[in-house]
Amino acid sequence: MTRSVLFRSLLVFLIVLNVGVAAWWASRTPPPQDTRIEQPAGVPRLQLLEEVPASRRPRAVVPAPTATTSLADATQCLTFGPYANPALLRRAHERLQPQVALARLREIPRGTPRAWRVYLPPFPTREEAQAIADRMTAAGLVDLLVMPNGPDRNGVALGRFGNEAAARRRQAELQGKGFSAQVGPVGDVVTEGWIDVAAVPGFDAARAAQDIAAPQTRVVACSNLH
Repeated sequence: MTRSVLFRSLLVFLIVLNVGVAAWWASRTPPPQDTRIEQPAGVPRLQLLEEVPASRRPRAVVPAPTATTSLADATQCLTFGPYANPALLRRAHERLQPQVALARLREIPRGTPRAWRVYLPPFPTREEAQAIADRMTAAGLVDLLVMPNGPDRNGVALGRFGNEAAARRRQAELQGKGFSAQVGPVGDVVTEGWIDVAAVPGFDAARAAQDIAAPQTRVVACSNLH
């Protein structure tokens, strides 16, 4: 019996509590709808974009189109170097390419090479190297190999020759089909790397030399770059 009385008392209490909450909710005064929080002095109020007049809205910045340049647009030709480190040479070449009409690598051997090779420097992945090799094969080029290992891994070997003249002829053949191959000596020789560029109007040679850490900058004849 005592438990039954306790349950009834609890039920009555809950009913009374619900009735009290309903009565308070029905009799309360709602806050004004236009109440605004005052901003501290000097702090601008945030605005939605549609609240700002069209004349004051920020305009989207459209990047200027990049002009296509060619060797005919060159106003001066220079060479940057020498580089003893091949990695630094390639990095400097990559930084210069977007700034000029032409940027070409050139290696000068110091010593007597036993042979000369024609090649493409290593690509980031084997898939990229193989794609270039497939394009060369489709263009009718033969005697090429994607290097599977070693320091030239993922590069493309394009032939080895007994003298520089023969290597340069192979390079010219590749360039005629649209592939920028490089020529380098083979053997116990030290090479100096140079970057020949055809500069366009607005090119700052002194700033570029500083950016790519070039020890020297020399003016060369543009006819040598054709």
